Amino acid sequence: MPLYEWQCASCGLTFEALAGLDERHRRRRCPGCARPAPRVVSNFAIATAAANGRGEIESLTRPLAPPLPPAARFCWMTDQAAERFAAYRTGRGTEYDDRHARASELRKQRGELAAASAPPARKRRAAPKSHH
Repeated sequence: MPLYEWQCASCGLTFEALAGLDERHRRRRCPGCARPAPRVVSNFAIATAAANGRGEIESLTRPLAPPLPPAARFCWMTDQAAERFAAYRTGRGTEYDDRHARASELRKQRGELAAASAPPARKRRAAPKSHH
C-alpha cells in the first residue's frame, strides 16, 4: 500500500497515511483539527550511484550530441575530441567544456586520476644529424 500525504488547509498540518489506490483521491480528516484535508504531492528523493559521487562525474561526462560518423572524423581525432567537436557543431560546446571542467575538479578533489583530456603529446623526432 502506498504512503500518501495530506495537508490541512485550516491548521496547516501535513500528515501521512497508508492508503489503497481506491482511496488516494479521498480527503482525510486532519488529526489536528478533524477537518477534511486534500492530498498533496509528496517530495521524494531517489538514491543512485551519485550517492558515492561516481554518478555525478558520469552524468557530467555523458555525450551531449550524437556521435560523429567515422567518415566525418578527422584522422587524428580521439573519441573525446570527436565528442567535443560534435557538441560544438550542435551549439553545446561551452556546456561540454564546463561539464568536463567540473568533472575534472571533482576527480581532483577525490584524488582520482584524471581521465585523459587530450591525446598524449607526440614526441618530435630529432632532426637527422648531417654528416658533412
